Amino acid sequence: MVKNKLSLILRVAISFGLLLLLIWIMRKDAGEVIGILKSSNRFFIVLSLAINIPISIGMAYRLKMLLSGKKISLSIKDAVYLTFIGYFYNNFLPTAIGGDIAKAHYASKRTNNTAASYAAVFMDRISGLAATLIIALIGLVFIGRGMDNKFIVWSVPCLCFLAILMIMLLFKKNNKTGDNFSEKKGLFNAIKTKASKLYAAVNLYRNNPVLLIKAVMVSLALQSLAIFTVYLFILSTGGDILLLRLFFIVPLVWTISMLPSLNGLGVREGAFVYFLKSYIGAEKALAISVLCLGLIMLYSVIGGVFQLVYPVKIKTEEKEGL
Repeated sequence: MVKNKLSLILRVAISFGLLLLLIWIMRKDAGEVIGILKSSNRFFIVLSLAINIPISIGMAYRLKMLLSGKKISLSIKDAVYLTFIGYFYNNFLPTAIGGDIAKAHYASKRTNNTAASYAAVFMDRISGLAATLIIALIGLVFIGRGMDNKFIVWSVPCLCFLAILMIMLLFKKNNKTGDNFSEKKGLFNAIKTKASKLYAAVNLYRNNPVLLIKAVMVSLALQSLAIFTVYLFILSTGGDILLLRLFFIVPLVWTISMLPSLNGLGVREGAFVYFLKSYIGAEKALAISVLCLGLIMLYSVIGGVFQLVYPVKIKTEEKEGL
């Protein structure tokens, strides 16, 4: 309990500390940022919001597809519900991926196949991360040489190397069946047993490479649309930047926002300003981050409403505890 409280305090301190630092640094430009937001082109903002609707449905479809790989039957309606639940809980759980824990919990709440539910949500995140890094690599190939910031240029291959290493560890040949786990008592052994079951469930996805490729392809389409929404936000503020450049920069912002914080708050805004200020100016970059934050908050509110009024129903064909 004490550890959880300290973790929460740390995340709050990081998020609001970075946010306050950013506000203090740009305190002289606050009026200009507000003016940019007030005069922003509403058409581009509405168009960006409209594009995010199919993005959310596509994310739900990807989750449904990965759950079906574990023989868990899920309607697209319930998958959309879980997606928005993730948006909602991202505000309370660690980093921008904390909502995945909530999605996995609610997916397993109505099924006896807990390990499979967590494994599917985990692979949902991995496929999204893989697509993010692939897009960043493509951007690096086309415009990396023209980037002045060498930190950005070198961070992409480093992140890709770490991601490949993690995937290799996850999908290395595993001779365990997933049934022979230690039943020793004690907290450590209980955690070890659950982690082993989750790893075994994730590892089984290597037997279905077609499904994984489909998940990554869907993720590539979704990530591209999401990057285009950021481009629309930039256009709404009167900014001008090469769209392809965003395919290099935005994935880095998303990756950095996974650092310990409250849904990436403070970390994400700082990253937007750092990466975009040399192209559209710090004031417009901060305005873009505010618009992105507003979109996140909107979807979080929708997720909160779903949490209150719509109970999810999930069926399973197999039983397996975690």
